[in-house]
Amino acid sequence: MHRAALVGAFSVAASALLVADSQAQTIQNLDIDSDFSEYDQGMDVAKAWGNVEVTYGEITILAEQVEFHRHTGKIYARDNVRVFTGSETVDAEEIIYDIHTGEMTTSQFKSSLEPLFYTSDNILRPDEQTEGPVTLLNSTFTTHDSANPNFRVKVKKLEIYPDDKIILHGAKVHIGKVPVMWFPYFVQPLDEELGYYFTPGWNSPWGGFLLNQYGFKLGDDYLAKAHFDIRSERGLAGGVEIKDRKFKSNPQIGRLNLYYANDTSPEVPFIGPTRTIPVDPNRYRINLQHRVYLPGAKDETFYVDFDLNKLSDQFFYEDFFPSEFRIDPKPDNLINLNKLFDQGEISLTSRFQFNEFFQTDTRTPELAVDFIRTPLGDTGFYYNGFTTYGILDEELDDDSILAGMTDPSGYNRFQTYHEFIFPTKVGALDVVPRAGGGYANYSDFDMPGLSSFDSTTLHAGVDLSFKLSKRSHNVYNRALGLDGILHVVRPYLNYSFVTTDEINGRFVPIDRLTPSTRLRPIDLPLYTAVDDLRDWQIFRTGLSQQWYTRRNGSTYRWLTLDNYMDFYADDPEFNRDVSNFFTDIRWYPLPWLYATTTAQVPLTSNPQSFSEVQSYIGFMPSDWFRVQFGHYFINDHPFFRDSSLYTVETYTRLSDNWGFSTNHRFEADDSTLEYQQYSIHRDMASCTATLGGIIRDNRLGDNEYGVLLSLTLKAFPKVRLPVDFQPGGLSAENN
Repeated sequence: MHRAALVGAFSVAASALLVADSQAQTIQNLDIDSDFSEYDQGMDVAKAWGNVEVTYGEITILAEQVEFHRHTGKIYARDNVRVFTGSETVDAEEIIYDIHTGEMTTSQFKSSLEPLFYTSDNILRPDEQTEGPVTLLNSTFTTHDSANPNFRVKVKKLEIYPDDKIILHGAKVHIGKVPVMWFPYFVQPLDEELGYYFTPGWNSPWGGFLLNQYGFKLGDDYLAKAHFDIRSERGLAGGVEIKDRKFKSNPQIGRLNLYYANDTSPEVPFIGPTRTIPVDPNRYRINLQHRVYLPGAKDETFYVDFDLNKLSDQFFYEDFFPSEFRIDPKPDNLINLNKLFDQGEISLTSRFQFNEFFQTDTRTPELAVDFIRTPLGDTGFYYNGFTTYGILDEELDDDSILAGMTDPSGYNRFQTYHEFIFPTKVGALDVVPRAGGGYANYSDFDMPGLSSFDSTTLHAGVDLSFKLSKRSHNVYNRALGLDGILHVVRPYLNYSFVTTDEINGRFVPIDRLTPSTRLRPIDLPLYTAVDDLRDWQIFRTGLSQQWYTRRNGSTYRWLTLDNYMDFYADDPEFNRDVSNFFTDIRWYPLPWLYATTTAQVPLTSNPQSFSEVQSYIGFMPSDWFRVQFGHYFINDHPFFRDSSLYTVETYTRLSDNWGFSTNHRFEADDSTLEYQQYSIHRDMASCTATLGGIIRDNRLGDNEYGVLLSLTLKAFPKVRLPVDFQPGGLSAENN
């Protein structure tokens, strides 16, 4: 019988059998396809042989022979049986599968349920309505994907909770053929953040070190990580991290981090000469980032956020967590009460100086009501705005106070701003006019001689743009990942006018402008330097282009090019007529090739003229070599020093088991090779080992040297040494 005819014949027979059967709908979802078949109506048994394929829901069974017994709901498959169910594959010579219970029985089968590979005499599965584990009896399993694994565990009973944990009853651990350990009962989480991690190495500031971390669960909702670190030049240190897994999607909240170091060399910095400032050897950090939903907020719209960071001294991050130091050297301390509603949010924020050795601005407190862009009925108008009142101050650090300085500023500030927008179209032109007004009052100054004053602000502007597009269906280039082209061109012009009252020259703003290489926002609600607001009249014009192609059945953005610049009728910062000319390019043609560039060049000559270019390109010219080039260039900036920094990262596959990687950073402005990293990688079937070294030129006379060993074991139980050449960040975020 032909394959297509068999499917139809079995469907008709099955339909006849299932009249008035309470499980008819279930069995009607069963489909059998084969080269040959027969149906025994008296026995209610369908038989098929020759390239048999059985499909039932998410389960597919391939075999040479299959029998389906309708009354029992069991499928008997034999000869080269392979079962696919989701991400799992089962191989066996014969199986019995019950479509009603999901139970699978066999004398012996092999399977994979990532990250496990196993053989078992029997497997029991929960049905679709019942939550529970997959249970295996008399099993042998490993995570070493090899015909002859160098590690395996024999278990009388194994329970697998996918994406959660496995439970072993009566487990014997074998290294090769030798049993080395026995567990009557053992639970192992499958989460990659759990288990034991350790990082050995050596560098100049720490000497020889061994960083140890063990992750474990606290109930169902919390993940804990215990740390015990040894540094030959700094002594012992350790602590604990606790994460609330309910906030797993937001790594910025739901964390408590405690760490203490008995530092034997507190005067030695991670980089630079010996300190002259005395530092207590008892050094620590306490970090709490958490969110508490308040009663009655079942929809999670009313909550308090805590961001509290207490350090023993200003050098703690630099000495023990240099990776975090580069990202956030002076952490904030905030408590924020938030209420969200459909049109915006209300917040009450307290920002305070918890670490007296850091200068910071404080809010004790600041109340804010923010409205997002909201339609005003059916008028076509939209409204957005904000109102704030806060008690602001700027607290100096201890060194500045010892030097006789006083706090530069402190005042109460009330501010409100309201804006109306009317998006419309004029032919093909998108027109978005906007107009708004604001008022601010400053009072209760810390600085003597200043009295309360008011400031009013008016803002008007319009955004103009239109789109042009062209399709080129016949453009095809496999090497560049092109399958047709859609080219979209969008010219745009944004005009912004602001007039505001001039503020007393003795007034020291807190929310003020800071040096930047980028253009400032000209949409007033996005302008954060509200105490430093000045008159302006700015035309921002640009041309955005995007090229799309077809890929994997959907539209793919192949290339983006955006050119723009500002024209100033009234420049709020400098006496400029035009800004730099900006070019932003993003090109991702293929999975193994990408390039990005952000550049700006001056069009006129003035004291504020400077050039900046940042580019990256990465590609794999062959299946054994990968390289990424980067270059950052800045010249003649009025605040930032000149730089021409080159970076090169490579990976070379020397063979199936060996690889070599490098990382270099060269500052051409002063001809300094700032950073060198060389690593050799070895794949040893059950693990991957990496041995590498670093050299860092600190421009301070003494170079920094370091050696790190990384070992990633593929076999369970999990032991890993992460490849981390900045070992100050062993937490999961940095691994």
